[in-house]
Amino acid sequence: MRGLLFTPSIPRYAAAKLLGKRYPARALSLQLATLPEPERPAGFERLKVRLSGICGSDLALLYGKQAPTLSGMFSFPAILGHEILAELGGVRVAVNPVLACLERGLPDCPACARGDDHLCLNVAEGNFGPGMLGFCKDLGGGWAQRMVAHRERIFPIAESVPDERAVLTEPAAVVLHGLRQAWGESKPRTKPEIHHMNWRMNWPAQVLVIGAGTIGLLAVKMLRVLGFEGSLWAVARHPRQAELARQLGANQVFPSTQAAQQAAGARRYRGILGSTAWRGGFEGVVEASGSPGGLQEASWAVQEGGRVLLLGAPATTFHDFSPYWFREIGLIGSYAYSWDDFAQTVKLLPEMEGVEAMVTHQFGLEAWPEAIKTAVTRRGIKVVFKP
Repeated sequence: MRGLLFTPSIPRYAAAKLLGKRYPARALSLQLATLPEPERPAGFERLKVRLSGICGSDLALLYGKQAPTLSGMFSFPAILGHEILAELGGVRVAVNPVLACLERGLPDCPACARGDDHLCLNVAEGNFGPGMLGFCKDLGGGWAQRMVAHRERIFPIAESVPDERAVLTEPAAVVLHGLRQAWGESKPRTKPEIHHMNWRMNWPAQVLVIGAGTIGLLAVKMLRVLGFEGSLWAVARHPRQAELARQLGANQVFPSTQAAQQAAGARRYRGILGSTAWRGGFEGVVEASGSPGGLQEASWAVQEGGRVLLLGAPATTFHDFSPYWFREIGLIGSYAYSWDDFAQTVKLLPEMEGVEAMVTHQFGLEAWPEAIKTAVTRRGIKVVFKP
């Protein structure tokens, strides 16, 4: 079996940063390897991979941009790839890559017991090394021809859903979970009820989505699919992203956050040392760019008393926290998804028409340098492997 194996190397991290976008794949700690067929632990099924996406978190890992504090939550060497569309017995399935107490052979921790398995306290304990599929040394991810996944994490895909939409299930679940975290009204759940949706949304009047990559565009579409009828604005840097944002439901699209703020009537005030403060803005802001400055922009784009949802995953950076207390802003962090969120996302896929256009490039495993280059240089929106 062939797969893309990642083995961390500090010298290679340094070389990759030095070479930058000019030679984006030359020094990476990634290799196409011939590997043994994956063993199938009890409760797991062997799958044939159809498509597997390249996520921003994969690129951050390859280029050493993840926060060092999180390194103990993952284990390597590993076959990467956590956005997975596969086959089981000829049936297309989406794979939830979470490895919680169930998969690790442990009794439910408090988080798993209440249905928040993505927050499992035992993510680095039990039968396998730390991390989810694609970040775990003992269980490979989707950048390979075959893999294994627990049968409770395998979800059949409706026949009407094209492959290019189905491979976006995992990032779409990230978005659904985040929106529920920020604007959902949940009711207490008991253990037998954890696999049933039991919440409704309390939407703001207007929402600004910063960033129009995979997560940002999925946020635009998911907001509409979940019933948001308010004013939806987006920030997109590239023409193709702006076009897709409009097609997926954005009312207005701007090339920068500042342009969106000015169009919304927010007032700008100059301070010392070239600093800037704002009054007014958007009731809700979704930060989906993942850039170091994206969250700072969001902290000033949201109106006083508003709420910022952090869907992008920036690591360490300088950050001015004064807008949060001075303007009484709520900041909502969001990570992955619960079993419920993933299952609900699969059910919503038939309603997510148009997102398949985000899958702009498909590559075989042997073409991984070109695939990574395409993703890093932003020549595509969603780049996927077709093993």
